[in-house]
Amino acid sequence: MASLLKQLMLWTILAMAGATSASAQEEEEAAAPPTEKAAEDPAKAKKKKKNKGPPLYYASLGLGKTLPEGFYRIRSANRFATGDSGYDANGKKENFGYDLTANVNAIALEYGMSDRFSFLLLMPYVSKNNVAFNKKKFRESARYTAAVDLYTAAFKAKLAAGLQAQGLCSGAACSTQVEALITNNATLPSSTLTLPTGETTTIPAAPAQNTLALLPELVSNAATPSDGAIGLSDVDFGITYSLVSTRTNVFALGVGVRMPFGKFEDVPAAQRPTGEGMIQLGIRVNYDYHPWAPLWLSFQNQSEIMLVEGKRKKSSLLNPNQLNKGDPTSDAAIAAGSDGDPNSQTVSRKGVGNVGTFRADLGLAKLTSVLQPMSVETSLNYELAAPEYYGETQTNSGEQRFSYAMGFKFDGLGLDRPYPAYIRVLREKFITGKNVPLATDSFTIEFAVYESF
Repeated sequence: MASLLKQLMLWTILAMAGATSASAQEEEEAAAPPTEKAAEDPAKAKKKKKNKGPPLYYASLGLGKTLPEGFYRIRSANRFATGDSGYDANGKKENFGYDLTANVNAIALEYGMSDRFSFLLLMPYVSKNNVAFNKKKFRESARYTAAVDLYTAAFKAKLAAGLQAQGLCSGAACSTQVEALITNNATLPSSTLTLPTGETTTIPAAPAQNTLALLPELVSNAATPSDGAIGLSDVDFGITYSLVSTRTNVFALGVGVRMPFGKFEDVPAAQRPTGEGMIQLGIRVNYDYHPWAPLWLSFQNQSEIMLVEGKRKKSSLLNPNQLNKGDPTSDAAIAAGSDGDPNSQTVSRKGVGNVGTFRADLGLAKLTSVLQPMSVETSLNYELAAPEYYGETQTNSGEQRFSYAMGFKFDGLGLDRPYPAYIRVLREKFITGKNVPLATDSFTIEFAVYESF
């Protein structure tokens, strides 16, 4: 469940890492050559001159522009997300019984160290992290069925070992005898069941079918979430350098480091951490194509590589709001499904993850000068995460998320009396994915002010 907050904060980061300079005025109509000007009809030339007003301003912009030297900008993005379904490894949509409501607020501070070189500090804050739980929906999911099968197999193995210890059977015959006891609904003696965390729970004496009916409740309890952790998330430090900046093409590279300021290591599973616990390197490529004064077509990709792994303490399966106090390295725990790692284990991502967007941003000044402050945008977004490991055990082969977004911007520089600020609104919808615990739709509103020192 931690990965869904990671995805929300990552898209907040990308949403704020876009255009970093004021939009240019209309440049598409170049002056005619002197020979052509001389050949023009004087009356037509006079009419053109009379009808030509001030240059149009376009509120649209690409993603790779850097701030002018000496300029700074402060941005605030507020992201509100909801989700109630996930996607399995085959891309099949499934309701796991979770219903997310989360808010992420971020502050970005930017400064233009030169006309081609900008610095960024981004600080996201998780202000709401709530998940409601529908036990009925959870029990209809494949995830629940797999967990119950694991617990049931461990319980049957425990019974078979007990029969063999009493000399009542040996080898495979003990497993056959256990199945017969269950089929006949025989009364089973009180026993102790070891969970994958090394914790133990007492199974009271009861008819076999009644005893097996207790196991699904153990699975449901282990999956039940609570109000999540809130607070500062992981912080990004980055720089962007514009290698090419012409009238029609902008190409920029960015490098950044994400530091683990968020809560992670000691947060129980039911509460979902606000950070990822790792130090990560990000390398961003931006390309903007400006074929027409009102229109920018942009591509942005951020490749992420883990530099330093994190640490995470295992949570209790009896009470997921607490950290584990059992011994997951014991033989009984391993037989029950433990990965064999101690309670404090490493968390890592192996390989390169990529997050990016294809975006079109259109200024509306061409329609009428009244719409000079307005632009509209649409984008196709993707996340291809690197596989995640707890210790040496792969816990996710890599989330794949695809979404689209639509939005608009009101830019104060397009007003009759320009003001250095803007408001941007964005609505994002999930399309499809794989290995996604919870797919989210979101609404983002961003405010920015900028000025020169």
